Amino acid sequence: MDIQRWKQDLPAIFTKLCREIQVNDTVIDWIDIIFEQIGNASKCPPHSHTWFEFNYVLSGRMQTRFRDRLVTINEGDFFLIPPGLVHSHTYTKGNPHEGICLRWRIRRADGPENGGGAGESWYDELNRLSHWKPGGYTDRYGVREILLHFIEEALTGRSPLSLQLILLRLLETIASIAQSERHGQEEPEGPKDQLIKKIEVYLEDFRGKRFNVADLAASLHMSYGHLCRVYRQRTGITLIERMNRLRLEKAAALLREPSPPLIKEVAEIAGFPDLYYFSKAFKKRFGVSPASYRKQHGLGDSPNRLAGAGSADG
Repeated sequence: MDIQRWKQDLPAIFTKLCREIQVNDTVIDWIDIIFEQIGNASKCPPHSHTWFEFNYVLSGRMQTRFRDRLVTINEGDFFLIPPGLVHSHTYTKGNPHEGICLRWRIRRADGPENGGGAGESWYDELNRLSHWKPGGYTDRYGVREILLHFIEEALTGRSPLSLQLILLRLLETIASIAQSERHGQEEPEGPKDQLIKKIEVYLEDFRGKRFNVADLAASLHMSYGHLCRVYRQRTGITLIERMNRLRLEKAAALLREPSPPLIKEVAEIAGFPDLYYFSKAFKKRFGVSPASYRKQHGLGDSPNRLAGAGSADG
């Protein structure tokens, strides 16, 4: 495996695949297909997503905490994180892992003609992954072979359609794993988990520049102090830290767009009124400046974009 070559040659190809496709009664929105870039980070604090995230460790090892359970993920292992599941990562010092990460959302396609015909619809089958049992899974299902085939085909310049078909085969395999492992029988979440999920939904939907914790507390019928204490006790980070992380993820998504806004506009859209603070926070989170991050995803620096970047983008 030449992972360093993959990291150099494939991001631009993967970016072209990140769009919506419809298969029968299901619309799949590919959000991200990336090789993990942890930089010098030793951990990733507790967080959750509004999408599915599939991670496969190609080499090395890492640890992931699913709620209160710490799991070691070794080379050849994988895990799936459904929307709303609070989790965190710890990276092994001296043995950094290399992995590939795929993120997607699904929704049921519009129209009565998309009912799926006889038997269970594909949407129902994929949506069952929302109940995936958290943990690390040793690959005895042929997932690695599918991923390597996908990478090899991408390197040889196969069409986006051919690559999308391989990704659909991967989703089909993951869905069959869920069925064979009898996922979906997990115990109901406790009150604290439900509270965290409500907070995460609020934070994911929040797009204002001034995040008001007091307003969030009032909407949940809790005091400001109690909400902050509960959230930090449960997740290990503050609400403000979590909000900043979401804003940085929003900024990264904007920078990955085919025609991204000016960097100062990205900062404003993501909720960072101060460009210097945004660039500093972005580099701390992703290990590179916003401009370098944009370049890594195959996007050049036109004179207009550079003119809008400002001196804080170095």
